[in-house]
Amino acid sequence: MKAFKIFLYSALITLSLSVSSCSDSFFETSPAGDLTGDETFASTKNIDALVNGTLRYLMESSTSQDNPGLGAIILTQEVMGDDAIARDGVYGFRDSYPYKDPYDNTTRRALFFWTLQYKVIDNCNNILANTDAAVGTDAEKNYLKGQALALRGFVYLNLVRQYQFTYAKDKNAKAVPVYTEPTSPASQPKPRATVEQVYQQVISDLTQAESLLNGFVRSVKNRPDVNVVRGLLARTYLTMENWTAAAEKARQARTGYPIMEAQQYLQGFNDVSNTEWIWGHPQTADQNLGGASYFAYIDVTPSTGYRSIMPDPYFRNLFADGDIRKSLFEVVTSSSDPMYRWIKYKKFVNKTDKSAHIVLMRSSEMALIEAESKARLHDPQGAVSALNELRVKRGLATLSAADFTETALIEEILTERRRELWGEGFRLPDLLRLQRAPVRKESTETFLVNGTNVLIKGHYVIKFTDGTSLVPNSPYYLFPIPDNEIKTNPNL
Repeated sequence: MKAFKIFLYSALITLSLSVSSCSDSFFETSPAGDLTGDETFASTKNIDALVNGTLRYLMESSTSQDNPGLGAIILTQEVMGDDAIARDGVYGFRDSYPYKDPYDNTTRRALFFWTLQYKVIDNCNNILANTDAAVGTDAEKNYLKGQALALRGFVYLNLVRQYQFTYAKDKNAKAVPVYTEPTSPASQPKPRATVEQVYQQVISDLTQAESLLNGFVRSVKNRPDVNVVRGLLARTYLTMENWTAAAEKARQARTGYPIMEAQQYLQGFNDVSNTEWIWGHPQTADQNLGGASYFAYIDVTPSTGYRSIMPDPYFRNLFADGDIRKSLFEVVTSSSDPMYRWIKYKKFVNKTDKSAHIVLMRSSEMALIEAESKARLHDPQGAVSALNELRVKRGLATLSAADFTETALIEEILTERRRELWGEGFRLPDLLRLQRAPVRKESTETFLVNGTNVLIKGHYVIKFTDGTSLVPNSPYYLFPIPDNEIKTNPNL
């Protein structure tokens, strides 16, 4: 751990030298200047550049083409489920799909996932430790600290759900270390905190952030504001099964962000200007990582890019006729196409200059959290009301609470989460919090070519690497603490 801490400490200074100073905008590209040592924290303007650089680091840092920042974690969590498949023989996530990587703690991906997130935490800790002494107004300081707390809470929520089973299963299980102070070469490495302790830290961070960001008006949706914080609290309470708090925070989070109209769903999920995007990562073409980018793997429409992430044929069958989302599926029937026999799902389409934005939170997710929470609180009418807000915007008829038992209603809402949030990183976290196993079945669907039935491609890995069946709460679903960290932190 000591070597890791030194790396974190030096990375902060390097980052402060290289980030773009954008003051809430990713679209300005002038350098932050030669900020070193105390200069980094001398003023709120400099710290604002560091906040911006930290966000860019989380989203854009890569150690290889298949590790495009947070996008790599999002896509890994999709292909480790059941509704998405990493196309066979194609670069990127072919080892995550069969639970080989990141389950193996010696891989570069295992190391990347860990260090990426802990570096962000260390930057947040430095911002929190140094902002009060900076030159600037009290409001500016509060907003900077609020953003750092929101980002730290976001990362710890990710970590606790990636490295240990869900809160309801065993809140006393050991999860990940919690650091709330800047690290230095002299810092002592921490042991793993319990699941409950990490969640307490997340709630503390986000609650403080909610207060400090009161009145903060961002100019670009990359910055966490009060709505983002409330959305993160909704995710946290949903996983903890605090249904009342989850429903309330979800309702608050989506205030001012109406669910997009049906035709907007067809526009490629690539711009933060979308009315229902609460939080997203904008970028210009020169900030795009090329092959090492989220869209290089999930956009199946171009002739370039890896086009690695495909939908399961059974996933397509979850959509009813008339659902605008169903029109995004296309079976590849041309044998000359390298994607022959796969189904394309054209939800995510990069911009022509390869500058597509990455969605991090939408009001549709919040409506579904509200619906699920109310259903579990024995409020079927409230649950159906929230669910119908989404359904009518996807071209579907409204549902009636009278048509469902409580269990059936909850299942319908969970299925709607699968339909609506595909590709956004929710499938594996949902399976873990629900303590369910992925359902992977070989495809039986065909299409007709010259009078012959041709099998559509689907899941080709339906067991774990040891040959056993997919089951709930398997360690194969958990990300591993990397071998490097275990060797250098004796307190783990």
